[in-house]
Amino acid sequence: MIAVVSEQIPQLAEIRLRELGYRIQKLPPHPALPAPVASHPDMLLFFAPDAILCTESYLRIATRELTAIARAVGLPIRPVAQDYGPNYPHDILLNAASIGKYLFCLPSHTAKEIQAIPQITLCAVRQGYAKCSTVPVGDRALITEDPSIATAAKAHGLEVLQISPNNVRLPGYNTGFLGGACSYAPYHDPKELLMCGNLALHKEADAILAFLYRNGKKAVLLTDSPLTDVGTVFII
Repeated sequence: MIAVVSEQIPQLAEIRLRELGYRIQKLPPHPALPAPVASHPDMLLFFAPDAILCTESYLRIATRELTAIARAVGLPIRPVAQDYGPNYPHDILLNAASIGKYLFCLPSHTAKEIQAIPQITLCAVRQGYAKCSTVPVGDRALITEDPSIATAAKAHGLEVLQISPNNVRLPGYNTGFLGGACSYAPYHDPKELLMCGNLALHKEADAILAFLYRNGKKAVLLTDSPLTDVGTVFII
């Protein structure tokens, strides 16, 4: 198994991932994105059912890394037509959250190629950082701090745990998102949810653990520090 991570992932989290048996694939930054999130996987890649989506500019920057990822999953790399701008919402092209057959995103600024994926139900939300803001818990449940995501998910019959914001660190910003501090496996459904930080330090830890347990999941902590948004750890 490979863990696709930001080049800025904390060293202790990287060590723990290796101890758990993962091979590490770090992503280099994209210079058009804000520095704190420029190498965050959930800003740079979208794992579609039949391809790995990225911008043409990032494919030029990270050809070696993306080729290794594509080889690992047996899927092609497919560039999207648009490119990033330096400021929100022009940085969120690929930051969409896939939960089973549902896709949560801000449609006006999400890559059209993501929205055109066959057999998805598009769930329009106001939150541009939809993937950062969402912790998928299987195909029918999620955790989010965002009220628009929570409302849309409930409207489609998903089980939702809505938690309060401002409990996750993101150096360079006032706060990060829980989804960005957790793992996501786009092509399988592991029992473990990896967390970059100590969940016990989150004020709603008990509710989160109970929700995970009810949905057949358990938390695996990568560090003892407060939860830190590292742009999602993609497990492939």
